[in-house]
Amino acid sequence: MDEVEIERTLEVVDDEIMNAFLDAQSQMILHSQVELNDEGIDTANSQNEFIIMDISQSNHANKEILTSEEVKPEEVELRSLLSQWNLNELIDACIAKRVFINILKIIKRHHIERLLKGFDLGTQILFENKLEEWRESIGIPMSPVYLDFQGTSSSSSSSNTSNTNTPSRFSPYQKSIPYQRSTPSPDNSCTIVLSDILNETSRGKGLVELYNKFSNFHEDQRSILISLIAQYYEEKGVKMSLAASYQLEQQILERFPSEKLEYYRTSKRGKLYNKFYNLTTSFKVVSRPLGLSTEKKSSVNSEKFSRHLKHFEPENDAESCLKALKFDNLSSIEFDYTWKACSQFRLEYIKNNTTKDLMEKWPFYKQPSGYRLIDMDFETAFSQGDTLLEKWERSFNSIISFLSKENHIKDKNVKKLIDSLKTDIGISENGRDAALIWALHGYFVPTNKIIRIDPKTNKKVTTKFTIKDSQESVIFVGETQQVIEDHIEHIRKTKISVQPSLYCVGEDIFTIKDIFLHIEGVRYNFKSALKALDTCFKSMYLFDMQFPEESNMFYTFLECFFFNFKGTRSYSKVHILLEYLQKKSF
Repeated sequence: MDEVEIERTLEVVDDEIMNAFLDAQSQMILHSQVELNDEGIDTANSQNEFIIMDISQSNHANKEILTSEEVKPEEVELRSLLSQWNLNELIDACIAKRVFINILKIIKRHHIERLLKGFDLGTQILFENKLEEWRESIGIPMSPVYLDFQGTSSSSSSSNTSNTNTPSRFSPYQKSIPYQRSTPSPDNSCTIVLSDILNETSRGKGLVELYNKFSNFHEDQRSILISLIAQYYEEKGVKMSLAASYQLEQQILERFPSEKLEYYRTSKRGKLYNKFYNLTTSFKVVSRPLGLSTEKKSSVNSEKFSRHLKHFEPENDAESCLKALKFDNLSSIEFDYTWKACSQFRLEYIKNNTTKDLMEKWPFYKQPSGYRLIDMDFETAFSQGDTLLEKWERSFNSIISFLSKENHIKDKNVKKLIDSLKTDIGISENGRDAALIWALHGYFVPTNKIIRIDPKTNKKVTTKFTIKDSQESVIFVGETQQVIEDHIEHIRKTKISVQPSLYCVGEDIFTIKDIFLHIEGVRYNFKSALKALDTCFKSMYLFDMQFPEESNMFYTFLECFFFNFKGTRSYSKVHILLEYLQKKSF
């Protein structure tokens, strides 16, 4: 017996189970009728009448039986639902057959005709339409009329389907068939619904119980749900399309009302789709390995990334302004005025050239006070000022409070940082700010992997970014200046590009000094770690540099909360922290 025949056999069993259920209800009604007859009604005649009575008579008799009893909760729910559908005339019929909300959730299309026997066709069509809409809204859609791979209906003769051993659709009973991986069909990606996954897996049932108890999920439970869905698709050999992932996201929001789309959607591809894709590949390449061919490098760099969405109209006298900046002996006030006078020309140049080219054409960025020019250009390009510096102090305690909550931080070293920040005894302002910056990486734990070439073995080595990697990609602390120089040289040799980052001399994060920002070989010295971070972020944004992969989530948080930009990438943890901070008054 092939799999198609097995599935059809199971459909017959399914029919028989429902028939048995409905017959049992009829027997219960018969028994109740007989009991009434024992009280003085002609038993033989009443039984004969019951056997031949149509559905309307049965409904009437059952209604009389229930009038003396207390109205049951399931009847109240049913009446409310059918009233919303403007189908009050079906209430008695459903009660007579004991078809309540729990039955409507699992009823099949071929049961509807039996349930509504005796009603006009228009009422049956209206009921089926309302039922379909309601089942869709609660994430348990009605099973569609399906076709096999030859395009014929499943009700066609066996001669049309006997030549294939692949099920035409996924059935809830398919779990009884031994697992056999097959090439998925794009047409069957929408047949799996969230209710199947939750009901047929132990982890799914556990998640439902947790949600029913606490009415919300933590990030750990969301990760489990995402993995569970992706693994379920992968195990069934069903390909998850983007459309299917979007439908599942909506089903999650309907089944778990406190959840939000931002927890599951990252840009166009959501976490469900990405997780499934990662499961079907051996590993995900986040950064290119060293030793790529020239051809591959050129293809990667063919499209220039840009955050500058608006068009800049270069000034007519921009070149003369540039000459004045280079060769005229301008005062600081005259210099700033001339610099701003050719800002549109410069910003348009930034959109189409590399940072290295920019530094050569505009060498003023390399001056010790060049960070001032970054501030001016950033404000011109994005209409944003020192929002990080303004919001930081007001949100400082709220961020610590959030990180201190249970399950938000698991790393013991980060927990020590937070405990020290709570006491705040003998910690300098720079140490305090830098420690909180590091502590945030304990919440924004990187999930990316990187592939590098081991110089000793010349083999690919896949490693996962750590919290320390994330922290040091923003602020690196070395005991001496030489340690810092060695670290910068190491980055030059092992990375394709070197993003801006802060470097500090100190024994630990609390005792930092000699703070400087490193951008394309240029160093800006700062007295404030927070101001250095502010300039670091602005330089990456202004010069169209990618955020470091190690700390992308951290910079996305800065981008969304402190600068009010819409991030190019979305992270559920960022959204959760944003929601928490926005509830506070700043």
